[in-house]
Amino acid sequence: MGFLSGVFGKRRSDSDDYAAFGEWALTIVRARPGIVSAEFDAAEFTITYATPAGGWAQISLATPYRAVSAAPRELAGDVLMFQLNRLIDNGEDDSSGLAWATVAPRLRPLIRQAGGLATRVQGLSIADNTLWRPLLPCLMERVVIDKPTSMESVTPQHLATWGVDADTVFETARANMAELGSAIVDVFDPADGVLYLADEDGEMYAGALPLAGGWIAGLGAKAGALPIVFVPGSVGVFVGFATSPQRVRELVEVARGLFDDAERPVSPVPYTLDEHGGLVPFTVPRHHPAWPAIRSAESTLAAQAYGTQHDGLRADLDAELIEDHAATLMHVRGGDGIETTVAPWSDTVPTLLPHAHNVSLTNVDTGATFGVPWHVLATEVDLVPVPGLFPVRYRVQYHPGPQAMARMAAAQGLR
Repeated sequence: MGFLSGVFGKRRSDSDDYAAFGEWALTIVRARPGIVSAEFDAAEFTITYATPAGGWAQISLATPYRAVSAAPRELAGDVLMFQLNRLIDNGEDDSSGLAWATVAPRLRPLIRQAGGLATRVQGLSIADNTLWRPLLPCLMERVVIDKPTSMESVTPQHLATWGVDADTVFETARANMAELGSAIVDVFDPADGVLYLADEDGEMYAGALPLAGGWIAGLGAKAGALPIVFVPGSVGVFVGFATSPQRVRELVEVARGLFDDAERPVSPVPYTLDEHGGLVPFTVPRHHPAWPAIRSAESTLAAQAYGTQHDGLRADLDAELIEDHAATLMHVRGGDGIETTVAPWSDTVPTLLPHAHNVSLTNVDTGATFGVPWHVLATEVDLVPVPGLFPVRYRVQYHPGPQAMARMAAAQGLR
């Protein structure tokens, strides 16, 4: 496949259409007998519902959306109801009672934005009722049970039934991707320059291939260059190689287009392997031609993930479940055209501060405000992550003393 072949040309998603479709589908699911509760996740384009047995299940709306889009208008409602009933019927074999040996081969990992962990369904926290772990900035790793037409989220409750710990579940799910990863490396032709697996129906779980041991390294070894991998959406994966600074910039731009067009975006940020073989963000110095595009990608991902998290934390504050104000992460463009993120901190206000490129400090008595880069703030303030929150936030309240404020004011300016 040539560098641009099969990458461009996909119709840009209309978020309003997807939201309206999701709410329509949610109404049908909630009306189905036996459904205890259900919630629509616009970011994931899924519906999560609680079963009478006390379990959780999730259905993707991608297939129903395509089916309804292709159906005559007068049959759209019937087609949607058929599709949803089929997915729920196939998902009703709750796996919580299955033996570990039976369910282990069906486990698959997922890479997802982590902001939704702060959301509640029927009053229950997603973070507390989903098996997950931090993976990369703003991204988490989850595990699901693969089913013929749906997937079931693994929960902490499954572990007790199966008699295994969380690490075993995560590593088993990753190991289940090894065969596919090896086969793809075997057939990959380095002359193509890139590898793009669209996996539009998600049946291959190609978006999780970066978690398969040796997969990224194998592609890099075959190409003879440093691999750069992207997970733009919830399905598919895009890989290129850092053969030149200009090539890196091209790869980041193509991946950004895939991210912007994704029905359920995950991340436009480039990733690679560190010296230990771990997945890490791909970084370049500020003078590199790809730096502005990578900075934009990092800012966009952070704004989306922290924005979703903020909505959940704000709902908890309104319900008096927490007492701290969650600061909004603002995605802005500086006068030099460089994109950045800024989080506000008003003195005396108990605040859950997101990790941002910059923080604006405001004196509530005078209204005076100035911004400082995060690394400058971190030298003056003891920033301790709040346990259980991901993406990470830091609890702050009072600005530091006059001398520290003066030092930060002298270093003010967006980074």
